[in-house]
Amino acid sequence: MRLSVNGKHFLLDGSPHFLRCVTYGPFPPDSPHTPASDFPKIRKAGFDSIRIYQLPDRAFLDSAAENDLLVIPTHAWGHGCDFICENPSLLENARRDITTWLSRHHSHPALGALLIGNEIPSDMARWMTPWKVNRALDSLIRSAQKTAPGLPIAYANFPTTEYLEPPSADFTAFNIYLEDSADLKKYLPRLHHLAGDRPVFLTEFGIDTQRNSEELQEKLLSNALTLTRLAGLAGATLYAWSDHWFNNQRSMDEWSFGLLRRDLSEKPALHTLSQLTLPDPLPENPPRFSIIICTRNGQERLHSCLHACRNIHYPNFEIIVINDGSTDQSATLLDQEKNIIVHHLPPSGLSAARNYGAAISTGEILAYTDDDCQPDIHWLTWLARAYADSDYSAIGGPNLAPTPDSRSLALTTAAPGAPTHVMIDDLTAEHLPGCHLSVKKSAFHDIGGFDPIFKTAGDDVDFCWRLRDHGHTLGFSGASFVWHHRRATPAKYLKQQNGYGKAEALLYKKHPHRFSKGGIQWEGCVYQGIALGIEPGDFIYTGPTGEAPYQSLGKLLRQPMRGLHPSFDTPLNNTLLKLLTLAQIHLRHRARKKHGGPSARGSWPSAPRQKSYSSTLTLSNSQGLTRHHLYRHLLQDGWQACPDPDFDLQKGSLKLLAATEQTGTPTNRTFIGLNQPPHNLLQSAEAAGFSKAHS
Repeated sequence: MRLSVNGKHFLLDGSPHFLRCVTYGPFPPDSPHTPASDFPKIRKAGFDSIRIYQLPDRAFLDSAAENDLLVIPTHAWGHGCDFICENPSLLENARRDITTWLSRHHSHPALGALLIGNEIPSDMARWMTPWKVNRALDSLIRSAQKTAPGLPIAYANFPTTEYLEPPSADFTAFNIYLEDSADLKKYLPRLHHLAGDRPVFLTEFGIDTQRNSEELQEKLLSNALTLTRLAGLAGATLYAWSDHWFNNQRSMDEWSFGLLRRDLSEKPALHTLSQLTLPDPLPENPPRFSIIICTRNGQERLHSCLHACRNIHYPNFEIIVINDGSTDQSATLLDQEKNIIVHHLPPSGLSAARNYGAAISTGEILAYTDDDCQPDIHWLTWLARAYADSDYSAIGGPNLAPTPDSRSLALTTAAPGAPTHVMIDDLTAEHLPGCHLSVKKSAFHDIGGFDPIFKTAGDDVDFCWRLRDHGHTLGFSGASFVWHHRRATPAKYLKQQNGYGKAEALLYKKHPHRFSKGGIQWEGCVYQGIALGIEPGDFIYTGPTGEAPYQSLGKLLRQPMRGLHPSFDTPLNNTLLKLLTLAQIHLRHRARKKHGGPSARGSWPSAPRQKSYSSTLTLSNSQGLTRHHLYRHLLQDGWQACPDPDFDLQKGSLKLLAATEQTGTPTNRTFIGLNQPPHNLLQSAEAAGFSKAHS
């Protein structure tokens, strides 16, 4: 079996596949669990994969293969410690261990994917500087990808550090523990936005049956599988196979997350899960779609677009192509195509062509895409699911750039200004680009369709704004996607951006209240396609004393830009990308200003403020005490929560931030950063049970 990534989903041996996974171990040394006894039971229970927390040997992989199970290992390498400043050898040793292991086992048929780490604690990420941690994780992923091309590789993240998503990961892996199905359903769409262009795989989800009933576990786990499937995730991992659990060098008897009890008897959830059939995303009574493609001189692109549309798996749709005055061989090509509706117009402009397509359509829902797009085979299924589950008048989704195969494509794929969606929140959109825009025909007619003054661009922006002005709402399906080829050369890209500048001037004249001096003033967040990783200078909402359970980037108006594809990420190409970006800013501004739009020029972001501590202190203890114990003691001693986001506590003018490493043992260190030399802090720490660490 071979797992691969295809857009927003996994493929297993070339076919779309939803992974049903369960965690396995780590077990105490005297545990009765063995692959020989467990793997047949795991497979019989309906699971097709297991997640483990080590790099396995060949015998383990062989046993999994014999039972048709994929193995998803997680490398545990001390990432709960300071691997940036205090002990950078941890990172280098992890790189060596991963590449050595992959060189031996990357071609094994049971190896499904690899996770290069798991849940770096938020306080340690903050101490090491989050963007540096993000880059370090990304460097591990790139090293692994070079050693094992084609193997899906990621980092297992969790909500408290959602900003650590590495840009080069092949998928987004997330551990979530929400003991309410309604809360889980609301949170899952957010993961699509965090992931950007790639699949989302739930890598841990479970509930403790010592603090909750086994009946609740039974209900919650089956609901979790159903909800993740309907949310368009690539798979879900249940935590855990057994109540036997080994952590911090001891058996963890105070928690019971397993599907098997400690005596190996089955909990009710296991039987229910083994009988569970996951729902088909296709809703009952699926609506009829009219796919509308408008083209001008698109003969080089049309064949691939139409081939993809014909291969769509959906029971009720038509394909309409409007030829808008092409002067190449598009008309001849289209007249030879079968099973499509074609109409030839004199040159009328993109909006007029889109309106004509709607006029001759027979579908309840109009699904617009461009001639340089190739819809996924389940494009319409996921749109239909989104309409069935909501009252939105229009719904879109991601448009993904294919992997570039040349320097020119790598530059235009990474350059700014590509069509993208703008989200007000995780569910509601402010803008949907015309290359992936569907709308109910009733809403289309309610606002009079597209405005013909927009000949080449800007039509979709105006259309979405008018929909919202008329009381309609716009939704988003993270699982529905189209492949959207970017301009093939920098020259064609800059010509496109010049046209966008002209379109912005038209939009400004019609909607001046939606603009600032520098351009469109979006209400929501502009998504660029890359995963939502932190950049230098970004602000993270950490909550009082750094304890917020869901820590996110604050005041987020725009996702980070796509970087160059790793195959083309060289100093020369990065320099060329910067030059192309400068040219784009200049051309788009000049075109916007020339045609009467806002005249202010966009600017590069200012250099990030560098965080530094004037004084540091390292504490140690061997009883498992953490920063939480220290903070509780300091709060009783007159310290208060600090409003400065770089610190957690303050007393007078003295400010403090602390982070505790996680070593997997009761012995650890707590690092403290201060804005000035401390007074009597060591005495307070000693009273709380800490001592000064030896250098």
